[in-house]
Amino acid sequence: MLGALDDLLRAGATVRATPTLLYVFIGGALISFGLNGIVGWAPTFMARELGLRVGTVTTLLGKWGLIVGTLGTLTGGLVADGLSRYTKRARVLTVSIGFVLGAPLAIWLLTIRDLRQFVPVFCAAFFFLTWYSGPIAAVIFDVVPSKIGATVAGAYLMFIHLAGDTIAFPLVGILSDRFGIHRAVMVLPLAALLGGLVVLGAARTVTRDMARTEALPAA
Repeated sequence: MLGALDDLLRAGATVRATPTLLYVFIGGALISFGLNGIVGWAPTFMARELGLRVGTVTTLLGKWGLIVGTLGTLTGGLVADGLSRYTKRARVLTVSIGFVLGAPLAIWLLTIRDLRQFVPVFCAAFFFLTWYSGPIAAVIFDVVPSKIGATVAGAYLMFIHLAGDTIAFPLVGILSDRFGIHRAVMVLPLAALLGGLVVLGAARTVTRDMARTEALPAA
């Protein structure tokens, strides 16, 4: 128990002392707020705004979300690996590119009321928005000692959910009651885009943090 606590405290100290991780943690929370908020509120939004049954919406989004999300995750890894031949900032850049391309599509998506147009735009947006999954996790392991890499990754997951989608779900509900769901959901892709831009800030620090980690003696 004490060993686990020590590891967690060490991981927290590592995050505070590593600029790249600060960008990743803050950007990741915004991404989680936006992306998981979209996933969570999409059935209600489509039921109200497109006049569909929630069950129909869940089946529709589940099918296309699984297919496109898998393709997007794989593509993000391939893009990051391809760019890594030219720059050590490849993973950070891939995360940001995905959100720069995907978030505007998601904003457009939330203005569409025709299902025939909604589904292909949803697929395009979700494809780019899921590029981040592999690269952002890899960035964490790039800039921390291997002996605490798993602990830092666990701390990242805990932080982004507590500071991200845990807030997004009730906040959108409150905004929906006040302004309508069609306005409330707009904060979600904007938050995701902001998160991608915050992660882009790590492009200034990731090379230095990787070099510092590589210079540490092996455990």
